[in-house]
Amino acid sequence: MDPASPVIMVRDWRMTAAALRNARANGTSPILITPEGAASFYGAGYLGALQARAETEFPDVAFELIVDCGDAPGHALACLRSGVKRISMREHNDKIADIARQMGAQLVRRPT
Repeated sequence: MDPASPVIMVRDWRMTAAALRNARANGTSPILITPEGAASFYGAGYLGALQARAETEFPDVAFELIVDCGDAPGHALACLRSGVKRISMREHNDKIADIARQMGAQLVRRPT
């Protein structure tokens, strides 16, 4: 994570697309974050599809999407299986971090 990158809260495709259009226009590389515990109420499939659509429709914009999984390792694993590349959890979990690494993803600290 680049500390100079703008951190933008996204809740849906409309917000994600707007943030990425803005990043394209301004030449920035944003860090997109979901609300706390988002994996539990949006679902892993939706969040994986959100990331995939953003990568497909904005291939020229460097961005990170960090999905917050709260304190639910099951939601974290489901997000990883759905293709989410960056997850965060309330407390660091070594097992989840290791599984994420094996899947080419990361367990990261939620930006503040």
